[in-house]
Amino acid sequence: MRNVTSRLLVLAIIILAAYSLELKLDLFPSISDPDEPVAAVSKQQVKLNTLDGTVTESSVAGEGPYDKLELELAAGFQARSGQFSVTYTGNRKQLSDNMTDIIRSALMHDDYSAYILESYLYTIRSWGNKSTIAIEAKFRETKEQSAEVDAHVEATLAKLITPGMNDHEKVKVIHDWIVTHVEYDQSLSYYTAYEAITLGTAVCQGYSLLGYRMLEKAGLEVRIAEGTVNTGEHAWNMVKLDGIWYHLDLTWDDPVGAEPGSPIRYSYYLKTDEELRLDHGWTREYPAAENAYADALQAMENGGNGEQARLAAKLKLAIGLHWLEEKNTVRGKDALKTTIAGAIHDGAGGLQFRYTDADGFPEALKEAFEDAPVAVGYRASYEPYAGDDSLIVNIQLEYP
Repeated sequence: MRNVTSRLLVLAIIILAAYSLELKLDLFPSISDPDEPVAAVSKQQVKLNTLDGTVTESSVAGEGPYDKLELELAAGFQARSGQFSVTYTGNRKQLSDNMTDIIRSALMHDDYSAYILESYLYTIRSWGNKSTIAIEAKFRETKEQSAEVDAHVEATLAKLITPGMNDHEKVKVIHDWIVTHVEYDQSLSYYTAYEAITLGTAVCQGYSLLGYRMLEKAGLEVRIAEGTVNTGEHAWNMVKLDGIWYHLDLTWDDPVGAEPGSPIRYSYYLKTDEELRLDHGWTREYPAAENAYADALQAMENGGNGEQARLAAKLKLAIGLHWLEEKNTVRGKDALKTTIAGAIHDGAGGLQFRYTDADGFPEALKEAFEDAPVAVGYRASYEPYAGDDSLIVNIQLEYP
């Protein structure tokens, strides 16, 4: 009897050694931590059996170690499955060590799914070298709500986008629609595109999700980027135009407290990395945004056909990039004196220009009118120009 008991005990130990259960919980904040380290991934090759959803080891050259497993997991998240599982055959310890990073890589296949995911729980059950990965996911937006977002987006785009409209025009009308139909949620309670369209309010995550879906449905390549600003964590979009990536921060182009009907802002419209880093920071890797949008429009205006040139000029005027042209720029107080004297000589009722020395402008303006050939009254207003230290100046002249 003692021998039988000993054998049963040994058998139980063997079974426990062969069978393992691993349970992990990953709670995403509204925006993931940009400083989170990424672990190394095993070089082991994998292959997907599409018949039963099983992932097995393979020696197929040129495939990433967990690419097919990522695709299976990505499909589950994108299907908005609250619970789903995938079976993997291979080294259990390597799978366990890399599982969190495999899931995060899977989420990178679709930014929309990643940024409506509130939390997930994964369980790995292993028998020998065969493991079953079970996922329980909690989303901020249900599958039905996402379908409503898609329907609303498609209906809106049908009204906004006209035949013959190019990608540059599409980005602008989508930008303008979002910043005029969504307000920033100061209660910090609403995070989704669904809440943005049904309640008309959301935090930056909701703006970015709605921007992502509208730009994607319009046929543009788009990303959601995340990082930090002076108020904390933040999200915005990146969009690809004519093969060039740009940053697009819809939230910051819709400032809190803006009066209804006030002019649309383009301060964070299609910016380069250098321009956006003035007040945004990020550590995750995103496509490089190195080319100024003003240069792209100038090239279109100079090298395109007549219709393209007219479109480029129209866009430059609409989003304020025409101020960068030399004919609209006044550099320094001597040039300011000359410009004002010329306007008075011509009897102009007013003038507008970009002034490059913001710090010294009030004194330079006063001095310019004191030195003017004819004494005139004036009213001046000015505001910072996005992207540099210059001002957009508007002066109304009042003659005796």
